[in-house]
Amino acid sequence: MTRLDRYIFSQSLQPLLLITISVSAVIWLTQLLQRVDLVVEEGGSLWSFFQVGILIIPSLLAVIIPFAVLATTLYLLNRLMADSEIAVMACAGASRLRIARPLLVLGFAASLVTLWINVDLMPRGYREMKQIVREVRADIARSLIRSGEFATAIDGLMVHAEEVRPGGQFLGLLVYDFRDPEKPVTYMAESGLYRNSEYGPRLHLANGNIQRLNNDDEIEIVRFIETAVDMTDYQKLEINPVLEETERYINELLFPDMTKDYDKARAERLIAEGHARLATPLYTLFFVLIASALMLRTNFNRFGYSKIIQRVVVIAIVVRVFGYFWQNLATSMPLFNIVQYAWPLGASMIAFVLLVGSRGWFAEKNRAGGAI
Repeated sequence: MTRLDRYIFSQSLQPLLLITISVSAVIWLTQLLQRVDLVVEEGGSLWSFFQVGILIIPSLLAVIIPFAVLATTLYLLNRLMADSEIAVMACAGASRLRIARPLLVLGFAASLVTLWINVDLMPRGYREMKQIVREVRADIARSLIRSGEFATAIDGLMVHAEEVRPGGQFLGLLVYDFRDPEKPVTYMAESGLYRNSEYGPRLHLANGNIQRLNNDDEIEIVRFIETAVDMTDYQKLEINPVLEETERYINELLFPDMTKDYDKARAERLIAEGHARLATPLYTLFFVLIASALMLRTNFNRFGYSKIIQRVVVIAIVVRVFGYFWQNLATSMPLFNIVQYAWPLGASMIAFVLLVGSRGWFAEKNRAGGAI
């Protein structure tokens, strides 16, 4: 890099970090508040809540980074033009492309980061987050049973505990099992322990009795030292967990497993999502190109450049919205997966032509005595 490159690049880093962090923090807080039920209703720990909060950050950055780069480019060029630094660079022989070059490097680096997030960080984070939520919900001691309260663990099974202790331990248990309405059973035990065994989740009871009606409709009481209550239905939705779109890596999106009903029914949607993740980073470069092209082609204006900035923002938003539109069409017409790449690439080529202008790629280079 030359001194000019280093100067423009270094001037862009601080606003980029500030914009990315501030916008991410605001959106992150709104997303985090939507998951408070993990602690309030599901009984998860603060550590689980904190882990979930960290794991949603990559998915936010994948959306925020391209627009943060756009805002950074507009801010920096507006400042350089207002301070007449762009005019000085042009008088020294720097073309528009020469001035925009460090910003294009920044956009390219941001594109690679976005691609890395889409390909690896985001699906990995969603998988770990789903596992944490599953573990919290699987702990019946924290998610359902409260000391001194009656709780319906699953349909047809009511549990009451005098005291709930850490690790799925209970004291003074009363379990009413009416999953078979014709043969309801009541369990009373001094203590209990909830565990996931190789046969499924079980509620182990110790030192108690079983009360049920015999064939003569008489109450039959059977004392036990140890027994277990089957809780398989409690986790019936987790026996065969399905990987949703956000939890899949690129190969799992582009090549769905057609032997699975979920993948077979949503194959085109999964493929469209896979191509969208690969195409999204291309918009970052387009944002830099269109912002640089329109800003650097503007003549000096002592009233500012707000109209040009508004124009750039509108164009960027329209192009990006159409990107989502092509992705949606691709879920029913796979041919539009090609358009997902062609659209940002075509827009970038048009922006590049606007940037370099009709006088060539390096217009007036060395006009004032050499390259900068």
